[in-house]
Amino acid sequence: MHFEDFKLNQAFSTRGRTVTETDVVVFSTLTGAFNSLFLNEDYARKSRFGSRIVPGYLTASIATGLIYQLPDSPFENGFIALLSSSFNALKSVKIGDTIYCDVVVKSKQEKERTGIITLESSVRNQSGEKVLEITHTILVEKRSAA
Repeated sequence: MHFEDFKLNQAFSTRGRTVTETDVVVFSTLTGAFNSLFLNEDYARKSRFGSRIVPGYLTASIATGLIYQLPDSPFENGFIALLSSSFNALKSVKIGDTIYCDVVVKSKQEKERTGIITLESSVRNQSGEKVLEITHTILVEKRSAA
């Protein structure tokens, strides 16, 4: 999407994605996040969570990937760079949970040939509970500059 395509308060909803054990193992191996809450069922069962949980960064990464898959992806045509990304974890995600992402265009800042867009996303699980909030700030081209 180019700068002109974004409208304030424009909303998008992604399809769902189920988080698998393979996702957690590959992510932990790739990043070195060898936390017993992620990888040791016996340990995690005795924790406050009652079973293994999904790393917050993995949940945020999957949610961002869901945004990439939108038919009019903010991260495709016109996209230049991800300037910042932050998230707040609100509720644990477990292996087998399915997550969905609701995205809203929160701000637009026009530059000469580009623009800065802020996207705020709510990530929810299969029960509709909000599990994560993510803010992405992206730099996009203006259509006239493309």
